[in-house]
Amino acid sequence: MMTFNKLRMVVTAVLFCGLFTKAMAQAGRRYAEPVFEEVNVESDIPFSSVIEEGETSPITLYLDFYEPQGDTLSARPLVITVFGGAFVAGGRDYVDMVEYCTRLAQHGYAAASIDYRLLSIWNLNATSLVRDAYMAAQDVSSAIRFFKCHCEEYRIDPEQVFLLGNSAGSIAILCEMFMDESERPAETYESPDLGSMHSSGYEEYAGFSPAVAGAVPHWGGVLGLDVISTEEYVPLCMIHGTDDTTVPYDSGYCYNGLLPGVMPFMYGSHAMVSRLDELGVTDYEFHPFEGDGHAFYLVPVLYTLIEEKFDACFSITRDFLYNHLKSMALLPEMEETIIQVYPNPSNTLMTIRFGEVSNDRVFSTVVTDMMGRSMFSKNQTSLPFTMDVSHWPSGVYVIRLEQGGRSFVRKFLNR
Repeated sequence: MMTFNKLRMVVTAVLFCGLFTKAMAQAGRRYAEPVFEEVNVESDIPFSSVIEEGETSPITLYLDFYEPQGDTLSARPLVITVFGGAFVAGGRDYVDMVEYCTRLAQHGYAAASIDYRLLSIWNLNATSLVRDAYMAAQDVSSAIRFFKCHCEEYRIDPEQVFLLGNSAGSIAILCEMFMDESERPAETYESPDLGSMHSSGYEEYAGFSPAVAGAVPHWGGVLGLDVISTEEYVPLCMIHGTDDTTVPYDSGYCYNGLLPGVMPFMYGSHAMVSRLDELGVTDYEFHPFEGDGHAFYLVPVLYTLIEEKFDACFSITRDFLYNHLKSMALLPEMEETIIQVYPNPSNTLMTIRFGEVSNDRVFSTVVTDMMGRSMFSKNQTSLPFTMDVSHWPSGVYVIRLEQGGRSFVRKFLNR
């Protein structure tokens, strides 16, 4: 007869095996396939306070945060989505942004859909459009820095933040990534001066880096090709319909079908590809959809998804993101036993122990602060090892260990 203690041991073993099997299954498919059924959404999170064009009182910008239900991974890649709507309409609850965020969370990502400043349609002209595109880019920068500041709270890997945009949202993210102070359009200096690209938002995250790991602009463009340089470049995955006349596939005036020659002149995805080829950049993807127009996965006016078209765009996006992930540590339930950092918090000596490291192969250790600045970098063949952190400023640091194609990320607090 089985005793109570033996029965308890059997039940515990079964439960552990179940969790281990689930973790192993997720490890093999996470980010490549949906491995979570349910998604948690936290809505109306304030991330910036700004003044809209033509107004004097500030408004609050909000975001909705999506994450896999039951996920325990401590440092997840984040995708920030930015809706379209000609800078005069739209919202973070638009059907395509909701669908993207939901599906990405089911694949194991954290995702967010954000607000940005919009224009009154009655004030829409070439100058106001350029100004608002710049303000939207400032708001994208604020969202990036918000999450890097609060990466512990939202369990975000600050080195793996990606952007995804639709139309106006794509213009905003491209502007945020590539435009520096010397490239600001003259319109942005008109009264009131809009300030530098990364100057908006709350003071608490003012010092955090706005850099991202990559972007997926859907039917986007830039005001000038010279803003794209090798120094500022991050991997792009461009999706564009070849018959787009709203944001030109190659180059031309925006909204040329409705307002020929009235709106700003822009360079679309095809022209951007030519620029990248000219610079010798090879780390990009370009997906032209032959014969399709603007925002071709949406039914006009009704703003519902054309499932086949959206599925095609999502598959492209999913594969691009997966191929550009830096960390593939996919056993969240066992992460604490694989890599140990102690004492944590620390203010003198910190030890790193990696339970599965193979001492016959070189592994790399890189430690960065939350603004992406390198604090320690070394290739070595033995663990555990100890670092003196007593001279480091107080704050949160990211530790990345890599060996044999595997990468593990941990964080520690230095007091």
